[in-house]
Amino acid sequence: MALMPLVIAGGMAKGYLEDVAEKKAKLAQIEAIKTEWLLNTGLAKIEKRREQRKAAQARISTATRLGFDEKAAIALEASGELSSVITRVEKLIEDPEKDVSTSSIKKMSQAILDNVPQDRLAKAVEYALDLGAAEEMTAEKLINTIFSTSDESEKFAAVADISTGTDMPSIKPTGINLIGLTDLSPEKTQKVRNLIEDRLKDSLGRTLTKDGYVWDNPGAANTIIEKALTYYIEQRADPFLDKDLADITTDISDKVQYLIGEGIPLNTIADQYEFSLKPTEFDYTPTTSPTQQTTPIAPPSSIIDENYQE
Repeated sequence: MALMPLVIAGGMAKGYLEDVAEKKAKLAQIEAIKTEWLLNTGLAKIEKRREQRKAAQARISTATRLGFDEKAAIALEASGELSSVITRVEKLIEDPEKDVSTSSIKKMSQAILDNVPQDRLAKAVEYALDLGAAEEMTAEKLINTIFSTSDESEKFAAVADISTGTDMPSIKPTGINLIGLTDLSPEKTQKVRNLIEDRLKDSLGRTLTKDGYVWDNPGAANTIIEKALTYYIEQRADPFLDKDLADITTDISDKVQYLIGEGIPLNTIADQYEFSLKPTEFDYTPTTSPTQQTTPIAPPSSIIDENYQE
């Protein structure tokens, strides 16, 4: 009878040990599942980041192949614009009616470099050239972190901190305008000139006669129109043009109307005014002799709609 308590106690101890062993096994299983999840998640994020970097490098290489300066391409990548710029430039190149020159792309590249913060550009270039890669989490670093610490918060933090992007410092979108990459054909240039003439006909004094259109002051009128056309072409080529092309002709018309409204003679406007200048800032010397031109203007071959778009 005295042995019974010992037998019972021995059975209880055995049951306890088995229960502890089972719990340890379950904990080990849970720990293994956590570790596997952390590894898989972390490695997947690292791989996605690698793919993003690879894609970014491919876009930068494509842009340089198209003629962009490498740093300008990196700036566009950092601003999130490079992909769309490449697509649009390639479409322009493929269009037989468009003439995209390497020199115009080079000029646009320089304009981009001149208009982005240099400190942000330097950081973007550094990351694009993989100079900052050593600071990032790699597969080897991740494995070492997970298996070298028992602190779960540290393990989860290591995975959570892994970026899935390129880690390239961002740059504010440039709003680059690609229309300046193409040259105006002679036909389109004439259409623009006709449009400018039509917008300025009342201000400059144009009359339709049986012999064609005649200006009250043909010399001044033609000089002003030529200057306006030059201004239009310069504005069109501006990579950061923030208005529609139709707005340029409106701008030209408004400036001429303002100057005439101020009582400034056409000869003075023709000889001294440049359309890049605000009319309110025009400081002039009155012209004493008229600009001469004896050849009347021939009528345009067709009426050009004021809302002409390329």
